[in-house]
Amino acid sequence: ILVSIFLMNLLIAQLNGAYQAVYEDMVGFARLNRAAVIVSTLEQVSEKRWVRFFQAQKFEERLEFNEGDIGLPGGLQVREPSNANPTTVDAIRRFGGSTSPTMPWPEEENRDGGDDDKFKRLEKLIVRATKSMGSSGGTKKGGSSSAGASGSGGGSGGAEEEGSD
Repeated sequence: ILVSIFLMNLLIAQLNGAYQAVYEDMVGFARLNRAAVIVSTLEQVSEKRWVRFFQAQKFEERLEFNEGDIGLPGGLQVREPSNANPTTVDAIRRFGGSTSPTMPWPEEENRDGGDDDKFKRLEKLIVRATKSMGSSGGTKKGGSSSAGASGSGGGSGGAEEEGSD
């Protein structure tokens, strides 16, 4: 009985793998067919109509990333819900001042970590503290003081800076 169950599961796994391979091929062929239809349709569009369509897309206008944050030209803006792709860290570094290409890049003030590093250390410290609070017992209290010492392991001056801000 165990051998027949094993062989049945093996057969199901083989069929599943074959189905996935066929499905991926089907999707690829569908995309190629769609591209062929688009190319054949574009061949039938007059140049005047194509130029009018291209100008209507306004590729020379800059796209707005966020409200008041003007980005690069040459694209189509697609709006999506803010919770569709959540991010916890902003990937865009923002600097004030002129956006002239002839102006040099501004110097970063805190190359040794700055506020971002302080917040990361503070967040780690809070996580360790909440973990130690969740545990009970007198021995854990000593463990939390060692967590505080390890949080300031980057230098005792780092902990003093956080307290002074």
